[in-house]
Amino acid sequence: MMTLTYFNRTAEIAEIENRLKQLTLAYNLEERDGQEEPMFVDGKSKYVGIDEMNAYLDQLEREKEQWYYCGC
Repeated sequence: MMTLTYFNRTAEIAEIENRLKQLTLAYNLEERDGQEEPMFVDGKSKYVGIDEMNAYLDQLEREKEQWYYCGC
């Protein structure tokens, strides 16, 4: 399960959460005092900052589309 951690709930964080819901991904939200940048923790991997998180979600979305449209 992926964990989204953030310090301040901004519009960008709300958009990331919306993308997680649209992709039907399991996730937890953690609000942490003193954390400067939001991040995903997915297993042993970390994606720090809005740009990295969006890039990771883009990758997951492409993988989901490939699986869904697979003619196997």
